[in-house]
Amino acid sequence: MEETTIWQDIWDHIYDVYLSVDGNYENLGYGSNTMISIRLVVLGIFIGLVIACVAMAYNKQVLGGFVRKLLSGEVKSAESAKTLSQLGYEKNPFIRGAVRKSVALRRVVRCVEEDEFYERQNADREAYDKRREQSPELPKFKEQEYLVDPSADHFYIPKDICDMAEQKFYARGSSWLTAIIMIIGLCIGFFVLLLVLPDILNLADEFFGSFKRSDPYNR
Repeated sequence: MEETTIWQDIWDHIYDVYLSVDGNYENLGYGSNTMISIRLVVLGIFIGLVIACVAMAYNKQVLGGFVRKLLSGEVKSAESAKTLSQLGYEKNPFIRGAVRKSVALRRVVRCVEEDEFYERQNADREAYDKRREQSPELPKFKEQEYLVDPSADHFYIPKDICDMAEQKFYARGSSWLTAIIMIIGLCIGFFVLLLVLPDILNLADEFFGSFKRSDPYNR
């Protein structure tokens, strides 16, 4: 007998109890396969909502904590920019990754070295384009992407977007506790919905069936 892992056993139990369906809903045109598909769609929506809850708390608490640290420290210009070490985040893997890849964070947090890199590149592109006007056979200017160095680069929030940053990463109402409570509520609602879904469809099937039986043209 093939051995299974605990996660496979858990999934098999969930599938057998909540996802597999017997019976047909002829008046609705639903068979067992359609019912399984409906339940999988509900499962997908549930997983998406759970991910959204976690992402909301992460943005507000983890990324938001970093943004609020910059705002409270008046790090609002390139001249006052600080490194992660100076801000106390040099060992935080989430912030180290976020300053490189997080679209949400990089919309408000700027990097001095990155700004300078693209300023030089823009100047080089303009000079190169002038050369191409005289020598059209030259290839197009090759753009380079700056790779943020979390260990050495300096970060700040420009003054003109400080209000937007504060509103976007406002902490209240999006704590980890709130996210956990919402996820628990979603779990309860998800399993209740899966349990009552066959009864709801049975009622709907009987309702439409009664119309068909009372229809004189339905022979």
